[in-house]
Amino acid sequence: VPVEVEAINGLIARFESGDFSVDLGLCADKNCPAESGYAQEFGEAAEYAQQFFRQLDSQSQPLFERGGMRYYKSLLLLADSYRQTVRFPMDKLTTPTPVFLQAYFADHVQYQRRDINPVPADMGNFSRSDFSHIRPVSRRVKLTSRRHFRAAGVYALPGRTVTVRRIDSAAVATTIFVNTLRSGATHPFNENAYSRPKFLRGQALALAPGQTLRFTSAYGGPIQIGFDRNDEQVEFEFSEVGEHPYWAGEGDNADFAATMARGDYDWAELSTPGFEVHSKLEKMRSSIAEWRSAAELAQATERYMYNFAHVLAGFQGEGIDRVSEIHQFAEQRGWQLDTIDMVKHMNADQATCGYGCSGNPYDAYWSFNPIGHGDLHELGHGLERGRFRFAGWDGHASTNPYSYYAKSQYFLDTGEDPGCQALPFDSLKQALLESRASADPFADMQRRQLNGWSEGVAITIQMMMSAQAEGVLSDGWHLLSRLHIMDRIFNRADNSDESWLAEREALGFSSYSRAEARALSNNDWLAIALSQSTSRDMREYLAMWGLAISDKAAAQVASFAYPSMPLRYFDSGVRDYCSNFQPASMAMD
Repeated sequence: VPVEVEAINGLIARFESGDFSVDLGLCADKNCPAESGYAQEFGEAAEYAQQFFRQLDSQSQPLFERGGMRYYKSLLLLADSYRQTVRFPMDKLTTPTPVFLQAYFADHVQYQRRDINPVPADMGNFSRSDFSHIRPVSRRVKLTSRRHFRAAGVYALPGRTVTVRRIDSAAVATTIFVNTLRSGATHPFNENAYSRPKFLRGQALALAPGQTLRFTSAYGGPIQIGFDRNDEQVEFEFSEVGEHPYWAGEGDNADFAATMARGDYDWAELSTPGFEVHSKLEKMRSSIAEWRSAAELAQATERYMYNFAHVLAGFQGEGIDRVSEIHQFAEQRGWQLDTIDMVKHMNADQATCGYGCSGNPYDAYWSFNPIGHGDLHELGHGLERGRFRFAGWDGHASTNPYSYYAKSQYFLDTGEDPGCQALPFDSLKQALLESRASADPFADMQRRQLNGWSEGVAITIQMMMSAQAEGVLSDGWHLLSRLHIMDRIFNRADNSDESWLAEREALGFSSYSRAEARALSNNDWLAIALSQSTSRDMREYLAMWGLAISDKAAAQVASFAYPSMPLRYFDSGVRDYCSNFQPASMAMD
C-alpha cells in the first residue's frame, strides 16, 4: 500500500473513532508546530489527498467515467458528505477537533471534472449557497489574451455543471478556473476565524481550440481565463452560467448598475485592460460610491492605479504614458524600456497577511480605491527594488513612492487633497541643522541612524526635489524611473562577461569587473546610479545624509566630472510634498 494511502487510511480511521490528539490551540494563523501533532495526524494525509485530486482535475478524462479507482471515488464522496455538515464560523478551541478537521479535510479534497458536485449547505462569508433565484444562461465571451489571466465575466453557479467550448484557433494556451482568492486569505487557526472554505480558487483546467470542457464547482464563483501569451483573439461559448455584476466597458454601464442594485450575487468584478478588481459585493458598492459610477472608477483605475505606478517604475506598454525625460534617458544610452505585459489584480475581500497583502492578486480587507494609499502601497510592493534602499533602511522605505506619485498626479488633475502620508521632514531638517553645526557632520548623521521607512522615503524625496530644482528633470519623481531603467539593464548586463563589457560604460560602472559589479553594496550602486541619473556628483550630498560609500565608488563618481549636487534642504510640510514639489529651500553649508 502506498505511503500516502496508509496516511489517508489512518486519518479516516481517526474520523471514524473521533480519536485525535491534535492540539489546535498551538496553531497560529497558517502554521502548526510539530508538537501540535497536526502534521502527523492530519496535515500530511490531507495534503496527499489534495495533490491527488488536483492532479486528477488536470487530466482530461473525468474520474467517474473511468473504470476502477473505487478508493479515490469513495474518498471524494466522503469529502462531499463532510461538506454537507459544515457550519461556519468555527473556532479551533471551541469547535470539537474531529468536526473542525472534517471540515478542513473537505476543503482539501475537491474535484471539478464531474456532473454531480453537491452544493455545501454553508459557505460562510464567501457566498450564499442558494442560487435558486438565478436562471442560468449561455454567453459568448471574446477577449484579447493577456497574461496571466483575465475575468471571463460569467459566474459558475455552485453545483451547476458549466459547459465551455473554445471556438477560436489562436496560438495561445488557455485554462479555465473559478475564483481568484488565495488560500492564505482564509485563516482557520485564528480565533473564531474559520469563517469560510479555505481552498476557494479552483484548479485550472486546460482548454485547447475546438475543445469542450464540462466542470462543476461546489463553491462557484467568477470564472477566469488563463493565458500563456498576449495579444491573441480568443472566443468561448459558456453554457449554464450566471451573470454577476461585471464591468468591462461603457457598454456595461446599465447592466452593471442594475445587477449591483439587485444584489443577486455576493461578488462583483471590474475589468480594465491592465487592472482587474474582484470584489465582494458590498465592497464594490463602497468603491463605486467614492467615484459615482463604475465608468469613473475604471477611468481612475487605469490612470492612477495602472498608468502612473508603471510610469514611475520605468515601464512602457499599453495604457502607460510616454514621458520624454524617462524615455530619452534610455534612448541616449542605447537602451529600450521594458514593456509591462500582464494584468494586475486586486481581491477586495480578506487579506492573506495584515490588513492588506501584496502579490498578484494582492488582497485586502478594504474596498478598492485607485488613489487609496493601501491599494497603491500593495501595488508598490510588486514594483519596488531592494537595491534602492541604502544600508540599514527599513524595507518599506522603497514601497511608497508609487503611491505618492499617483496621488501627486491626482492633485494636478483635480486640485483636491490627495491625502498623502505624513513624513518626518521637520525632524530631518533639525537633524541636518544640528549636524552641520557639529565638528564632524558626517559622523553626527551616521550616529542618528535615520533609517526607518519614513526617514528613508523622505530622504529619497529630498533627492528627487534636488534633481528637479537643478533642472535635470522637469518632474523630480522621474528620478526613480531612471533608477528602475538602470537596475534592469544592470541585472541583464552582469549575466555574462560579454554583456557586462558591452554595457558597463553606458551604465557608469566602467571601472568595475563583472565580479566586482555583482558584489556591489546598495550604497555604492546607488551613489553611482544616482550620479548618472542626475548628471551630478552625489558624493558630498550623500555624505550630508550620513550615507557612506567606498573609495572605489567615490573614484568612479569622480571620473564623471559632473558638477556637485548642491547641499540643500527643501522645507516641505509633512504632507505637502504631494501638492508642492518645489517648496522653499535652504543651503546646508
